Amino acid sequence: MWLPGRRSPVKASIAFVSEDMDLAIIQVEGLDLVPARLKATASLGDEILLVAFPWGRRFTVVSGVVSQIAAPEGEVLVEGPPRMVDASVSYGSSGGGVFDAQSGALIGIVESYRTAKVAIPETKDRVLEVPVAGETTLIPAPAILRFLVASGLEEFLAR
Repeated sequence: MWLPGRRSPVKASIAFVSEDMDLAIIQVEGLDLVPARLKATASLGDEILLVAFPWGRRFTVVSGVVSQIAAPEGEVLVEGPPRMVDASVSYGSSGGGVFDAQSGALIGIVESYRTAKVAIPETKDRVLEVPVAGETTLIPAPAILRFLVASGLEEFLAR
């Protein structure tokens, strides 16, 4: 695995994977990191910072707000586990961290984003997929916590 500021790769291994939750823990040798604090709830309009490596190339930070709260069908909530943010992301941003801009706590991980297909008139059967702002979905912090506990990897939790 290549890390910023390093001239050679470092050894990494997969510690645990959950196909159902679309989450994995990667353990990197010789890297001492402070675990992220999890924040289980957010409010509509809370400011966020989204950190990702789109296209696998460059460290990128984008800002936005919580635009949807996870709620049972038919229920309207303005506070709870965040489900969607309006930050515009692109290919390769899945798995990026979404942090509360005020506290720095992790509120979720990018799960997916919606794209709009735009036809290119000069070429036949070619379309350009453009990310739709406001349609970035998250795996919320409570699901991340359940994943860590189920995998026996509580040491990855901030104390």
